Amino acid sequence: MALLALVIAILIERYYHSNQSTTRDKLSSDNWYFSYSRLLKKTFGDKSWYRGWVRESVEVFIPTIAIFILFKLFDDGFIASLIVLALMVLILVHAFGPQLPSKQLENFFKALEDKDDPQAAYEYAKTYTGKEADTEEQMIKQVTDSIFYNVESQYFSVAIWFVFLGPAGALLYRMLLWQEQEASLGNVGKKVLYFMEWVACRVSALCYLLAGDMAHGIDKIKSEYFDLDVSGKKLLIDTAVASMGQRSTENGVASENHCAISLSQRSGVILFAVIAIASLLGWTFV
Repeated sequence: MALLALVIAILIERYYHSNQSTTRDKLSSDNWYFSYSRLLKKTFGDKSWYRGWVRESVEVFIPTIAIFILFKLFDDGFIASLIVLALMVLILVHAFGPQLPSKQLENFFKALEDKDDPQAAYEYAKTYTGKEADTEEQMIKQVTDSIFYNVESQYFSVAIWFVFLGPAGALLYRMLLWQEQEASLGNVGKKVLYFMEWVACRVSALCYLLAGDMAHGIDKIKSEYFDLDVSGKKLLIDTAVASMGQRSTENGVASENHCAISLSQRSGVILFAVIAIASLLGWTFV
């Protein structure tokens, strides 16, 4: 059922990315989560016990456990299976996205082609990466790194943890990311997120090796792959960049960024194939 849910979720993604981006943004909105978080803080924020791991458990882990229990309540009947499938797809679509890099960077690529306003490209790049760039080369590199990590955190890791731990795992990963983006992730949450990214990014790294320049990629990261001190994000970016191999600049200054998007797409196909095989062999959680 995990494979079927992923197929349906991907079809929904393709529909919204080709037609209604605004609607797609709403499907991945984190407003409900932060409304829930604010309600808890308003209710328990002045309590001395509502600190540290207790706060994190209530804000992140309790919703995850609730989703896990919800799915366990359904039996194996036909109607129950349809309801479970619909809920899986809903959670997947909500946890994915909200936008692919090719959509998010449209204005950036147009600005690079427009020689009349070179500063515009820097502004679009800053919006996408969250970083200032002093040179064009630095800007391109920052965008490339962000492409790989955004695809990983918004799609690949979500799918991987959906397979490993079911819908609860996918939602847990996304809620931890939301907390991190708001700088409200505590020590326990940071450790859980580090572990989840350490595992998922190494699975994705193998897909990048298969999709790109494997020899160059392996040579780059062979000493880091099993190192617990090397974060998933660092290993993922190092592997993906190395797997691009020697990049030509014949297609313009942003050829590296286009190459990164293309490599991510090919890696996504390989990851989906791996998930499909695991699902057919019964190695998935759902």
